[in-house]
Amino acid sequence: MLLGALAAALAPTGSSAAASAGVAAAPLTVVYWSARDCRWCTWWEGKLIGSGGEARFLASPEGKAVRYVTVKKTYLSVPYGAHDFTPEQRWLWQQLETGKHRRIVGYPSFSLFEGDELVVYAVGQDGLEKELLPKLRERLRR
Repeated sequence: MLLGALAAALAPTGSSAAASAGVAAAPLTVVYWSARDCRWCTWWEGKLIGSGGEARFLASPEGKAVRYVTVKKTYLSVPYGAHDFTPEQRWLWQQLETGKHRRIVGYPSFSLFEGDELVVYAVGQDGLEKELLPKLRERLRR
């Protein structure tokens, strides 16, 4: 009896479970594709004076509303491999490996996912601002 009461007290309520399921079902994720030897990636990351688009994005309402994931390979000249992805990022490797996500063609580049569905892929900060952000804002208004 005591165990049953304890289990009932610890079980999530219907509304919070539904809310959690809704959030988990299709979170918005922005993936930043990078390479350690990419000078434009260094600029995006804010390691040079006058740069820092990443910090500005993360401080923006859009940046605060998404999960932000960085995938960084060692060299621009080498394709992404399974070793470039953390265990939490394996789903991204599967997207590339199966062709569900197009090949990464420029750096820095960005992908917007709703759940595991690719919404848009954009290259460079200009692509982020002109292609990805409008799609992200559209999704956030829903």
